[in-house]
Amino acid sequence: MGTHARMLTLRTLFPFLLIAGLTAMLISVSDAARTFPANAQRGEIKAHQYPYYTIGKVTYRMGAGGRIYNEQNMIVMPASVLQNTAHVMYTVDLGGNLHRMWLLTPAEAAIHKLPKSDDPKEEKKKEGQGLGRD
Repeated sequence: MGTHARMLTLRTLFPFLLIAGLTAMLISVSDAARTFPANAQRGEIKAHQYPYYTIGKVTYRMGAGGRIYNEQNMIVMPASVLQNTAHVMYTVDLGGNLHRMWLLTPAEAAIHKLPKSDDPKEEKKKEGQGLGRD
């Protein structure tokens, strides 16, 4: 095979190799686990009406520049958050406003457990125990 034929083969294969390599990189990046800031808290949205979000028993207002990330870690508009209940990680700014909120996948929700006080199963156990006074 001559040099010209070899060069022609590389020219025709290069775009396909490039696309295959980029596709492999994108697949590996999309499967990577998300990391959350150290100050992120775990909660569950109970209800929301923009700009207010009730997480656990506390109602937060979305702060200026606040962002919501969906399960694919893409920024979404508040109106597109259709779930009334969802597992989330969130951060609060210095003014007490909601700063960042990540909607969790079921796998992430299993890894990042709710704090005991926000766990609905724990609440039912407490209600069932009562105070013991009659």
